[in-house]
Amino acid sequence: MTTSAAPRVQVALDALRDQHERVTRARRAVIEVLDGTEEHLAADEIVARAEASAPGVHRATVYRALATLGELGLIIHTHVGGSATVYHLALPAAATQTSYRHAHLQCTSCQAVIDFPIDVLDSLISRVDHEVGFLVEPHHAALLGLCAECRVSSLTETGHERQAQVD
Repeated sequence: MTTSAAPRVQVALDALRDQHERVTRARRAVIEVLDGTEEHLAADEIVARAEASAPGVHRATVYRALATLGELGLIIHTHVGGSATVYHLALPAAATQTSYRHAHLQCTSCQAVIDFPIDVLDSLISRVDHEVGFLVEPHHAALLGLCAECRVSSLTETGHERQAQVD
């Protein structure tokens, strides 16, 4: 019995087969979970959703599927500050007609994780490589700072504090 898969899911399953890897229930469930959300999901969240969508899939099997799919380049993990590692699909741009290469920003105030195009960092990556000989992999860790809302909120609070001190 073959079920119709979403386009990105089908691309990922085809990529597994192209690499002579098996399409297991756990691997398919992980791919479907990641395809079905714009959220940045930690492994435990993926496990819970995969177990719900594919009853009988064991937690340890889902963790192994995450590791294997990462090794095969079908998913990418990103370390975010004060949180667990998060995962997302990493499909080639040609396969999905959209860019998948992005990096992450994390607000140190509200903890929001924001995607942005990785090519914004090209000059920094090139400069670090040239001057230090270090190859930066920006998709593996979130850059920390303040999001626009928290930045405005912080400036507003700072302004009130200054005004109160003047009075």
